[in-house]
Amino acid sequence: MSWEGIDHALNRVRGEADRIALYRTDLDGHVSHRLLREADLVGRTRLRWERADAHVRSLWAAHPAVRDVVERATDLRVSGDPDSQCELTRLLDGPSVVLPRTDTRPDASDERITLAEAIARVTADYEEVTEAISAVETAWDALHPRLGELESMWHEIGTYADMIGLGEDEYEDLRAALFRIGEVIRRDPLSLVVGGRVVTTEIERLRGLLDRTRGELRDALRMRDSYHETVDRLRFAVDDVEMVIGRAHRLRAQVVAKVSSPEVPDVPDPVPGLRSGVAALDDLRAGGRWRELGSRLGELQRAIHLAADDARDREVGLTRLLERRAELRGRLDAFRALSVRLGLAGDVRLAGLHGVAHWELWSVPCDLRAATVALAAYLSALKEVSGADFPEDGTPSGAGEPGGGSEGGAHT
Repeated sequence: MSWEGIDHALNRVRGEADRIALYRTDLDGHVSHRLLREADLVGRTRLRWERADAHVRSLWAAHPAVRDVVERATDLRVSGDPDSQCELTRLLDGPSVVLPRTDTRPDASDERITLAEAIARVTADYEEVTEAISAVETAWDALHPRLGELESMWHEIGTYADMIGLGEDEYEDLRAALFRIGEVIRRDPLSLVVGGRVVTTEIERLRGLLDRTRGELRDALRMRDSYHETVDRLRFAVDDVEMVIGRAHRLRAQVVAKVSSPEVPDVPDPVPGLRSGVAALDDLRAGGRWRELGSRLGELQRAIHLAADDARDREVGLTRLLERRAELRGRLDAFRALSVRLGLAGDVRLAGLHGVAHWELWSVPCDLRAATVALAAYLSALKEVSGADFPEDGTPSGAGEPGGGSEGGAHT
C-alpha cells in the first residue's frame, strides 16, 4: 500500500474501532440487555436469546482484537519508520486480527482474519443482538402494562375479599392463572408474538374474569353496607319495568284489534321472576353469603336492564305497526287526490283498485300485507293510465293541493 493509502485505511479503521466501542457501550448500558442476561428465560425467548448471546460473545472477543491491531498500526505510523510500510500493509490489509479459538478440541487453533472481515463480523453480531433485544423489548412494552393492570386488579380483589372476610384460597384459581401469565410475560414474551403482533387473548380473558370478580366483590360490599337501600333501588327499577310492560300490553291489545297481519308479537312479562330474584337476596344476606350476594346483584341489575330495553323495543315495534297503517292510508288518500287532479276519477279500473285498497286499509282488523299489495297495484295502474311518473307519496312537485279524500269510512 502507498503511504497515502495507508493513512486513508488507518483513519477508516480508527473510526470503525470507535464505532465498535460504541456498540459495546450501548449494549452494556441497555436495560433490556441486562434483563435478558439475568432472566431465567424459557421457550422461544430462550432459544432466540441463546443465539443472540453467541453473537454478544463474538462481539466481545473481536473488539479487543481489532483495537489491538489498530493501536499497533497507529503506533507504527507515528514512529515514522520508513521501513514500516510493509508491516502496516500487512496489519491493515492482511489477516492480522487474531480471534481466540471457540473450538474446544486440542488441535484447534486461533482464527486469523483481516480487519475488514472482523469489522463486518462485529457489525453483523451487533445487528443480530439488537434485533433480538428489540423483539423482546417490543413484546415486553406491550405486555408489562397489561400485566401491571392485572396485578393491580388482583390486589383490589384481595383487599375486598379481606373486607368481607373471605378466605385466602377463595380465588386460588385466579391467582394461579395470573401467576402463569406473569411467568410467560417475564420469561417467554416471544411465545405471545405471532406474525409480528403481540397476542393478548389470554390476558384479556383473565382481565375479564378479574374485572367481573372485582365487580362482584364491590357489589358484595355495597350490599353488606347498604343492603336495604340497594334492594329498594332494585325494587323501584322492577316497578319501572312493570310500568313499561303494562303500557306495552295495553298497546298490543290496541294493535291486535286493529291489525291482523303481520302477526302481532307477544309481550313477555319477566316481572314476577325479577321480583322473586330480589326477594331471594334476603336468604343470601341472612346466611352471610356476601360473595354470592354480590354476584346475584350484578345478575339482577343486568336482567332488569335487559328487560326494560326489551319492553321498550317491543313498544316501539307495536307503535310502528299503527304508524304503518296510518302511512298507507295517507298515501292512498294522496293517490286518490292525484287521480282527481289528473281527471281520472271516473276511470273504472282505477276506481276498482282504489276500492280494494280502501277496503283493506279501513277493515278492522287490517291486513297490512294485503293492503300494501293493493296500494302498490293502485299506484302502478295510476302511473300506467296517466302516463306520468311521480313519487310514491303521491305528491309530485307543482301538483297543487289535493282535491279529494277517502271515499267514506271512519278512521279507527
